[in-house]
Amino acid sequence: MQWMLKLRLRVFALLVALAILVFGVVSMLSVGVLPAVGVALTIAVTMVNSMTSRLDAMTCAGCGTSIEQSPAGTHGIACTSCGTINHPFNAGGENGLASEFVFDDEDETA
Repeated sequence: MQWMLKLRLRVFALLVALAILVFGVVSMLSVGVLPAVGVALTIAVTMVNSMTSRLDAMTCAGCGTSIEQSPAGTHGIACTSCGTINHPFNAGGENGLASEFVFDDEDETA
């Protein structure tokens, strides 16, 4: 299973478990719904933020290793450890593909 799919599955499973936990706490104890939902949302935001912290840099979708220094090919960036072809999602920066592949249509005659 690819790294990105495992990450999505983990986040989804923990959010479902948190929802079941909040439902159980509210139904078993005399806890108000709004404070329990507020605490659950705070926990959910913190959990998703900490689990997806490696997504701010260019990482391989297959194994999660950094591909920032890897050269881009015609179809994307090939991971050196697993061979997965990755599309540069955060292109347009200093080393992004958007600035490298600028096509000039003025030279062509129709």
